[in-house]
Order: sequence, then C-alpha cells, then structure tokens
Amino acid sequence: MTDRRTEIIDQLENNLKNTLSFFSSLSDDQLRTKVYADGAKWTVKQILAHFITIERSMQKLFKNILSGGPGSPEDFDVDRFNLTQPKKLDGLTLKELLEQFKSVRGDTIDIVKGMTKQDFIREGRHPFHGHGKLERFITWAYEHVDIHEDDIRKVLQIK
Repeated sequence: MTDRRTEIIDQLENNLKNTLSFFSSLSDDQLRTKVYADGAKWTVKQILAHFITIERSMQKLFKNILSGGPGSPEDFDVDRFNLTQPKKLDGLTLKELLEQFKSVRGDTIDIVKGMTKQDFIREGRHPFHGHGKLERFITWAYEHVDIHEDDIRKVLQIK
C-alpha cells in the first residue's frame, strides 16, 4: 500500500508547494481580482481562503469515514458553505492565509500517512461527489485546487 499512499502524499505535497509559490507571486491587484461572476463571486484571495475552509471541512469527512461513519450528511449544503465560510477569513493577510493553507494541507497529509490499504477503499458520502471511495475524496483535495488555479490563471491571463 505504501506505493499508492506515497503517490497521494507526493501529489498533496507538490500541490502545496505549487500553490504557495503561485499565490506568493501575485500582486495585491491580482489578489483582489474577481474570478467568478456568479455564486460566491470570489476574488483570487478568497479562493485561497476557500481552499483552507473546504479542506479543513474535508478532514472531518475523512475522519468520519475512517471511523466507520457514513461521510457527509445528506442535507449538507455545499453552496451555503461556500458562500459563508471563506468570508470568515477576509481579514487575514496573504501571508496568514498561506500559513493556514500550509497547516491544513499538512494535517491532510498526516491523515493519509496514517491510512492503510483498506482505508483507501472505505466508502462514504461526499457533499459534491456523492457516494464513493475515500481515496477519490482525498485526491479531490489537490485536483480541486488545480481547477481553481486554472480559473485564476485564465482570468489573470497568466500561464
């Protein structure tokens, strides 16, 4: 099992390094740029806050499934969560957000380090993906970040 666990940890660590570098390279004007015109209408900086709040929430999901629980409640409102939670971090500086993201991602990596082969195939409910395997939900952590960073790059017209 160490092969798959190691691959996932490597992906999480590489994504963390790339995300820290990417956001650190942005100007204040770029960080204030609105990326989405609908829904939460996040700025670039608020997307970083979203990474923190959603991954912290997902850790609760991972631990629930690891302990034999069903995962996310059926009535979990992802849209409401996304509208309310990142705003709670609006007062933080970029440096503080980057430190929080680093810490949260470190906690996710620690969860994965403690998992066994059987843990990766445990099943439960994810609020976005529905019913599935825990491995899928964990890999979504870095895939999700990549999707939003691609959106940011498009809006800012950077590669």
